Amino acid sequence: MSANFPVNPSASLPTGTVTLLFTDIEGSTRLWEDQARAMGVALARHDQLLRHSIGARGGHVFKTVGDAFCAAFHTASDGLAAALEAQRALHFERWPEPVKLRVRMALHTGAVEVRDGDYFGGPLNRVARLLAAGHGGQTLLSESMHDLCRDHLPPLASVKALGEHGLKDLARREAVFQLCHPDLPQAFPPLKSQIAPMDKETPSIAVLPFVNMSRDAENEYFADGLAEELLNVLAKIRGLRVASRTSAFSFKGKGVDIPTVAQKLNVATILEGSVRKSDKRVRITAQLIQVATDSHLWSETYDRELDDIFAVQDDIAQSVVKELRAALLGDGTGSAESVDAKAEVRAAVTGRTDNPEAHRLYLQGRYFLERVTGADIARGVEFLEQATALDSEFALGWAGLARAYHLQAAWGWVPFAAGFERAREAAQRALALAPDLAEAHVCLGLVF
Repeated sequence: MSANFPVNPSASLPTGTVTLLFTDIEGSTRLWEDQARAMGVALARHDQLLRHSIGARGGHVFKTVGDAFCAAFHTASDGLAAALEAQRALHFERWPEPVKLRVRMALHTGAVEVRDGDYFGGPLNRVARLLAAGHGGQTLLSESMHDLCRDHLPPLASVKALGEHGLKDLARREAVFQLCHPDLPQAFPPLKSQIAPMDKETPSIAVLPFVNMSRDAENEYFADGLAEELLNVLAKIRGLRVASRTSAFSFKGKGVDIPTVAQKLNVATILEGSVRKSDKRVRITAQLIQVATDSHLWSETYDRELDDIFAVQDDIAQSVVKELRAALLGDGTGSAESVDAKAEVRAAVTGRTDNPEAHRLYLQGRYFLERVTGADIARGVEFLEQATALDSEFALGWAGLARAYHLQAAWGWVPFAAGFERAREAAQRALALAPDLAEAHVCLGLVF
């Protein structure tokens, strides 16, 4: 049972950015030793059910290793649907006594390299490590997979955030989600991931979605955008660990208390706030909370014109950096530290516009991109195109546009080749303006 071979050579091989589904049977070695005959019958049925579910969604099984399957799909929604259908079929199957197979699954979307009908690259390592963290009967999604599918789930399906986890041999922590359905078990032990205790020498923070206090509900985009921009700036500060946007924003509107949020995200501090916007005026309140002592390290309220929004953002980021280092590392808070914080924040906001209207349009565009529907992505494209038209040197705007074009093509809402070419051109435009812009490098990696 150690065969390792390509399957379905006639199937359309997904290339570029693909969704990977890895599966294996929990405890199969013991089952083979104890119940070899029943296991032989069960495995044949297992293979049949998996091949049917994968094939019905246009998937390509590119490798099997023992009882493990490795499949690739053109779209994230197809991969998710195949995994759900397979898990339901496996759950309701009448297995030969005393064998009952429990299959764990993992899904991740990323750009891969294809050679001789096989796949290579970082996404395969990540989905394999994600699979190893799960339990039999459990289906895990990576952050990229969740972002693509959260608004396009099959009927009755839902996803549950499991927090950020360290995966073996991978430097970047992963926000992990579990696919849920009423037909399937939903309670599992903690993930078998390498959850390291918080390093007290490394300040850690989660930026929660800011509360929209405006009378106009449409200003939600501004509150979300402000929090997201602060998160992105802080993530670029050396020596600071920041929980991902997907993990932090999963608590939006759920009324979860601060200690619970901090425990799930494995952070020592929380930045929260509120925004009240009216015409050209904005009031922003922000507070930095040290969870262990349930105390405010810093808080401030800003009453400003919208034209001053950049100064407010920078001031919040600088204050957070200074206070975290002072409270957790024992650094001073004198003028030298203030200069250092200002320099770091200034470097972290590379690619930003100086045009308030272009910035507002950018925030609106990013807000609609997070909804991941055809109509919303199209609206996001319109706002981002207006933003870059107002400021042709707005590198972050071009990077946002590249992401929007990529999403349209990846989901089939525009012709694939044309959409990827537009995304590539926008990403290259962003990098010509800001060669070290991480957001643009990520987009370019997805379309090459």
